[in-house]
Formats: sequence, C-alpha cells, structure tokens
Amino acid sequence: MNVNMDLEQLILELFAVEGIKFGNYTLKSGIEAPVYVDLRVVISYPKLMVEVSNFLWESAKKAKGSFKTICGVPYTALPLATCISVKENIPMLIRRKEAKGYGTKKLIEGIFNEGDGCLIIEDVCTSGSSVLDTVQALNSVGIAVTDAVVLLDREQGAEDMLKYENITLHSICKLSHVIEILEKHGKIDSDMVSKVKTFITENRFKPPSSIDQLPKKKNIHSSSTE
Repeated sequence: MNVNMDLEQLILELFAVEGIKFGNYTLKSGIEAPVYVDLRVVISYPKLMVEVSNFLWESAKKAKGSFKTICGVPYTALPLATCISVKENIPMLIRRKEAKGYGTKKLIEGIFNEGDGCLIIEDVCTSGSSVLDTVQALNSVGIAVTDAVVLLDREQGAEDMLKYENITLHSICKLSHVIEILEKHGKIDSDMVSKVKTFITENRFKPPSSIDQLPKKKNIHSSSTE
C-alpha cells in the first residue's frame, strides 16, 4: 500500500491536532521537558490514524526478521496495529497489561504457534521500556521478536536500549527532524529548537554498559518464514 501523505505533511498534521506540543511539561519520569508528544489524539482523526498506520507498515517492510503476526504496544499503538492488520491482512496479537484472573488467564490474546515471529508496533519511543515489556510478554509464551517499528523516536536512548536486547528499532522520524520541519514551516522558533535539542542531549537513557563490550542478552529468534 502506498503512503498518500509525505512525512512533512504528516508532522504538520500531528502538530495541528496537538499530537506534538511545546512549552513546559512534566513527564511521567518527573523530568521537565519543553516538548510533549501524545499521539493518543489520532484515534479521533480516522484518516490521520490510517496515514500513520500506512507509514508504520512501510517501515515494517524493512524488518529483516520474519514475522507472522503484529502486536501493538498497549494502549496507543493498539488502534494503529488494528489498522495495519485489517488493511494488510496480517494477524494481530494483543498483549494484556495484566493476565486475566479468570477463564484462560491469558497474557497474550490471539492465535499463534510457539516459535512464530511477531513485529512490535509502537507510536513513540523514549527509553524503549514499553516495547521491552511487550517483547518479554511475547517471549514468555514462545513468540519471537527481532524488530519493532515506531512512528517517533525521541532520540533519548531507545534504539541503543533495544539493540542491547537484540531488537532492531525502525523509526519513521526522529524528534530532531520533527522540530526542524516545524521550524521550517514557522510553527516553532529557533529558541524552542535549541531547547528541545539541549533536552535530548541531556536526557538520554543508556544500556547497562557499552553495547559493544557486553554480550548480547538472549532473545527468542524465529526460524520460520513470513
């Protein structure tokens, strides 16, 4: 499926619906940030949600690992994964944040076989912890994960953190690219660009040690074909 909207248009649309905001925000970690990204808003704009899912699927084609299913990181990426599943006719799995206390008590919902490969779908990555939580849940039932696709990489260490866990992150755009495009179109000024770039530089998550010096952690790999 062809992407109908170019990346600059997509970023401008996300800014217009306040999926990307600038000012002074307290993040979940307690850190004060000059930028806040909340892509949950796209569920109220169906056409935009479809465009975002189109971009994610185009990026998914770059994944080297094979996969038979996709799984959106709860909760924002669930509707995006659903769009991809329906449009591309690829089965989807759902990861529960907590296993049911009754019935089957499943943590992963959907049909799969042990050893199957699964592609992770995410909206925004900061440290990569949400992706890793989903990977671990899938691994616990024998599902292999080697790749994840994300719309926006905040450039605060997610790529390296996931690489340390043998997961390749494919991002549609980087935060630094986003602010450059918004400055180009007069949406933010140079002072805000400098603030965001400084924030990115000063607030990065790092793996336990150099990813080049430590042995890779084990992860389940799929030998099946797509």
